[in-house]
Amino acid sequence: MTMGKWWTLLAVCLATFMLLLDVTIVNVALPSIQTSLGASLTSLEWVVDAYALALASLLLISGSLADRYGRRRVFRIGLALFTLGSLACSLASSATVLVVSRALQGVGGAALFATALAILGQEFTGQARSRALGVWGAAVALGLAVGPLAGGLLTDLFSWRAIFFVNVPIGAIAFLLAGFRLGESRDPEGTPLDWPGALTFGLALSTLTFALVEGNTRGWTTPIIVGSFLVACASGALFVKLEAARRGLFDLSLFRRRTFDAATLGVLGQGFVIGPLLFYLVRYLQEVLGASPLRAGAEVFPMTITCFGAAILAGRATSRVPLRLLLALSLVLLGCGTLLMLFVSERTSWVVLLPGLLVGGAGWGAVNPIAAEGALSSVPAEHSGMASGINNTSRQVGIAIGLGALGAVFQQRLQSVLMSGVAKRRLPLPPGATKLAARGGLAQAAASVPPAARPAFEAAGRAASTAALHGVLFVGGIGAAVAGVVIAFLCE
Repeated sequence: MTMGKWWTLLAVCLATFMLLLDVTIVNVALPSIQTSLGASLTSLEWVVDAYALALASLLLISGSLADRYGRRRVFRIGLALFTLGSLACSLASSATVLVVSRALQGVGGAALFATALAILGQEFTGQARSRALGVWGAAVALGLAVGPLAGGLLTDLFSWRAIFFVNVPIGAIAFLLAGFRLGESRDPEGTPLDWPGALTFGLALSTLTFALVEGNTRGWTTPIIVGSFLVACASGALFVKLEAARRGLFDLSLFRRRTFDAATLGVLGQGFVIGPLLFYLVRYLQEVLGASPLRAGAEVFPMTITCFGAAILAGRATSRVPLRLLLALSLVLLGCGTLLMLFVSERTSWVVLLPGLLVGGAGWGAVNPIAAEGALSSVPAEHSGMASGINNTSRQVGIAIGLGALGAVFQQRLQSVLMSGVAKRRLPLPPGATKLAARGGLAQAAASVPPAARPAFEAAGRAASTAALHGVLFVGGIGAAVAGVVIAFLCE
C-alpha cells in the first residue's frame, strides 16, 4: 500500500470516526439535554431521529452527486456542513433549534457516509481493500467506543454542549487533509440525477418515522397519524415504481444479487436494534440506576470495546469465510446479547448487563466491515457510490424506524405499567402527573406529587421504566436474531 493510499485511508477514517463518535456521545448526554432544555421524551427521540432521517433521506442522492460531480468534492462539502451543524448544536437555545441543527449535521453526514466507502472502493482492490475496510470498520468501532466515555466526561466536566463542539476541530483537520491528500474520482457514465426518486424516498421515510415517533403522543387513530401512514405507503409505492422504470437513484437490479441483499439486510437489522438500545439503555442507567453521565458511559464501555475488536477481526475474515456465515453469526450474536440484557432491573446492579454488552458488542461491530465488503464486492467499481449510499442508507433507515417503532413500544409499555402501579398503590396524584411521567418527565412528575406519596410514585416509575426497557430489548433482540437466520439462507 503506497503512502498516498494511506493518506486517503486516514482522511476517510478520521471523518468516519467523527461521525460515529457523534452517535454514542449524544446518547450519554440526552438526560442532561432534557433537563437543560426542558425537552420531552418525544423531543429527545427527534434529536436522534432528525440526524438519522436526514442521513437516510439524502444518502442515495449524495452517492449519485458524488459519482457525477466528484467524490472528493462531495466529501469536503459534507465535512463543512457537518462541522457547521455541530457548532450550531453546541449553541442551541431550545429543543427545536437542537433538532434542526441535528438535521443539518445529518445533511453533512449523508455526504460523508455516501462517499467514504466509494472512495475506499475506488482506491483499493482485492486483499488491500479487505484490509482497508477492516481499518475503516475499526474507525467506526473506535468512534463508537470512545463516544460514551467522552460524552460522559465532557458532560460532567463542562456541559452537554461540549459534546457537539468537540466535532469542530476534528472536522476542520479532516477538511484540510481531504483538500491536500484525497484524489478525485467519479462515475464516467455521468447518469442524470434522480430528484423525483430522492423526494419520494425522503417523503416516505419521513412520514413513516413521524407517525411512529408521534403516534403515542398524538394518538394512533388521529387524522395526522393515519394520514402520515397513508402518505408513507403511497410515496413508497411511487418511489419503487419510479426506480423500476429507469436507472435512477436506486438501481433495483442490485437486489438480484444475494450478497448485496444480505449486506443490506445486515445493516438494516443492526440499525434497528442499536439505535433504540443505546438511546434507552443509557437513559435507564442514569435515571433508574442513578449513574452519572461519566459512569453511564463507563458502564456501556465494555460493549464498545468488543465492538471495536470484532470489527478488526471481521474485516480480516471477509476474504476467508463466506459472507453469509459471518453476517448471520454477527446478527445472531447481536440478538442474543440484547436478550441477555433482560436480566437487568431496578433492583440489580449494572453488572448483570455485562454478558449481554460483551456478546452484543461483538455482533454489532462485526456487521460493519462484513456488510461493507458485501456491498462493494457485488457491484462494478463505477457504481460504488450507489452501493455505498444504499449500504449506509439501510443502516440509517434501520435506526430511524427502529427508534420510532421501539420507541412506541417503550412509551406504550411505560404508560401501561405506570398507570397500573399507581392504581395498585392508590396514590393521590395531581392531574396529569401520570401522563407527564409516561412522556419521559418522571422527575418533574414526582416533584408535583405530595411528599408522602412521592417514594411510592418513584418506585412505580422505576418499575415501569424497567418493564418498558425490557419491551425494547425483547423486540430488538428477536428482530436481530431473525435477521441473522434470514441472511443464513439468503446469501449463496
